[in-house]
Amino acid sequence: MKRYFRQWLLTILVSTACAAANAQDFIDEDFLDNIEANAKFVMDESTAAFSTNQTPAKWNEASGVVIGYRRSILFDKKNSGGFFTARQKNVFFFEKVRFKVLLHDKSAVQTFSEIYFRYSDKEDGFIARIIKQDGSTMQINLKEAVELESNGDIPEFFKSFFDQTSGASSRYYKVAVPNLEPGDILEYASYTKSKLDVRGSGYVEFDPQYEVCSKAYPVMYNEIDIETDDKSFFKSLSLNGAPEFKKEAGSSPDFFQYVFIDRDRDVEKDVNFINRLQVYPVVKFQVIYANSENAKGLLIGGKGELKAGFEKEELARKAWENYQNTGDSWMTNTYTVQTFVNAAWADLKKMGAKDWTDAQYVKNIYYYIRNKVVFQNNYLSDKVWAYIFGSLLYQRDIKSDLIISTSNSIGKLKDVLFDQEIHYAIKINNQIYFNCTDHSIPGELHQNLLGNEAYLLTPPEGRSKQPDIKPIKLPDAGPADNVASYVINASVSPDFSNAVLSRTATMTGMVKTSNISDIMRLTTYMLDDYKYYGGESPVERMRANQQDEYEKSIKAIKEEYKKAKPEFVKNELEKEFQQKVKFTNFSINSDGRSEKKKDLVFTEDFELSGLIRKAGKKYLVNLSGLVGPQLQIKKEERVRKLDISVGYAKTYNWTINFKIPDGYTVAGVEELNTSVDNETGKYSCEAKQDGATVTIKITKVYKQTSVPAAKWPQMLAFIDAAYNLSYKYILLKPKG
Repeated sequence: MKRYFRQWLLTILVSTACAAANAQDFIDEDFLDNIEANAKFVMDESTAAFSTNQTPAKWNEASGVVIGYRRSILFDKKNSGGFFTARQKNVFFFEKVRFKVLLHDKSAVQTFSEIYFRYSDKEDGFIARIIKQDGSTMQINLKEAVELESNGDIPEFFKSFFDQTSGASSRYYKVAVPNLEPGDILEYASYTKSKLDVRGSGYVEFDPQYEVCSKAYPVMYNEIDIETDDKSFFKSLSLNGAPEFKKEAGSSPDFFQYVFIDRDRDVEKDVNFINRLQVYPVVKFQVIYANSENAKGLLIGGKGELKAGFEKEELARKAWENYQNTGDSWMTNTYTVQTFVNAAWADLKKMGAKDWTDAQYVKNIYYYIRNKVVFQNNYLSDKVWAYIFGSLLYQRDIKSDLIISTSNSIGKLKDVLFDQEIHYAIKINNQIYFNCTDHSIPGELHQNLLGNEAYLLTPPEGRSKQPDIKPIKLPDAGPADNVASYVINASVSPDFSNAVLSRTATMTGMVKTSNISDIMRLTTYMLDDYKYYGGESPVERMRANQQDEYEKSIKAIKEEYKKAKPEFVKNELEKEFQQKVKFTNFSINSDGRSEKKKDLVFTEDFELSGLIRKAGKKYLVNLSGLVGPQLQIKKEERVRKLDISVGYAKTYNWTINFKIPDGYTVAGVEELNTSVDNETGKYSCEAKQDGATVTIKITKVYKQTSVPAAKWPQMLAFIDAAYNLSYKYILLKPKG
């Protein structure tokens, strides 16, 4: 929702029209011969892993088996030595991919019924074929390939490593695979050339990569090799039993290869409540290509060194240095972070910032920064936010300390390998402040930092470059802090076809922050956001004609949102309940964006048809189904080896008030009563009838964020109870 109003509407209209056109653009036939010829040499390479069509008998029951998956990246040898000339604008790198998969069943055939490839340069290549069970081959015709409007949903096996770094110029196509059947082998090879602009920097820091060894199918052979000169930086760290990258000699004297090979990898059986990067075998790695004198990366080893980690002191020193230098970095294309800080302080002084109490000042600058974020296309990085917040505190001589940590979805501080893995926060007295979003309030916690280990850094003394380091633990939140409470008033429609519902939700803590973006979408929360820090209205300094234009724009966007919001809410409800919904109304009672109204409260009125079944003259009503679909743990998942992560401890409460229709009695209410309570969680239901109303109170609690695998049976107890209750009905019987 970070957008300017009028400009946003124009942009959406134009981009939608262009995207619709592009989505129908077929690949240029003039390039079809070239694209296949450019990749043929990759397909023809003699590699043992791809010479077989046989798979191990132990995987005969798998949906499919990846026979081979190999990605090779070569950096342009014209730049060997790691130095860019003053006139050099670009650095090139080349990526070869070969992939081969045996499809055992219809599910795998459906998954690979469409294949994807990149074609952005005349040297790019792609070729694909099917190997039938009798050994005959059929090349896939790319003539009907269609350009994609977005690269966001391309499956892992078809996407280039470095697309994010190489920019939006990469064009992807997809094509249907005809005559694909169980027992077939699909094989493809691709070759792509990418170009990066290095003007003014001579420095390219590629996006960190996380290679999770376990895929959707068993993998016989998985290889990544990166070839670059010995003046480049390479970092990798293998965790949870993953193989390590090995440094080997390259194809020419000044080049080295960094090679990762994984063999005979089965799929992971534990798929629910999983923190993938914490428990699955994974190798993370990054390439930094640089002039030696311009190597300003936050965390790097030596040239040509295979760096696998950083000591606490080195991590803290680099983080501190990088934080101190943030002011010189560009916040936009036109001004630096320090320029923004200076302008912000000037603006705040005009509002009377020098006269505010310290508490008022801290609160107001947080909301001031949030207001700027609301109208930006992207959120600020933690480092930039912390620098701005800390610098504005410094203007009032309010003492603060810098905190660094890392996301609990990534790993521990000792395993930090990339600067992108470091999170920054600011501590004032006993309160910690985290990066802001469109909707966060001062002091609000972040889910990915809950209870994490962290370092509190204080400035170096004298000539020392090493900040003082104090290990600390960030605040945590328990199940009573993260709560979603639903009050549902339910009845049946006159024809007994639908359940008529009015649901009011109250959300706090992490449950609120996880949902607030969707709830506030297509609302005009941004229009009054300036009021939170005492700012002036956007129309305050406008001329009459400007104000008139502004009001027209606001009216237009309000009308647009008014039309779009009901459809959005309806779609969200249909995803939640996995059935069609008849939507009636939506309203927000409290937006949860201020200290005075911390809770997010909203009401949805709608109807569901899937909760009522006719049984002769009687009706079965699934009131417990109003909690939404519950997780069913399959047989093969009931024995577990990996530790459990639920994201954060939390509580869900439902109070369902069902009005018994006139002329009917109810049976089966008492059978809904159940309770399972142990150290990992709780699920309970209290149901009773009071006159013409049935009241059901359901509670589901995840008591711990992380649970050892040994306690999985305890979690199964309340998870199973929730699933079983979701299929229980009460019975409506006609009187007499």
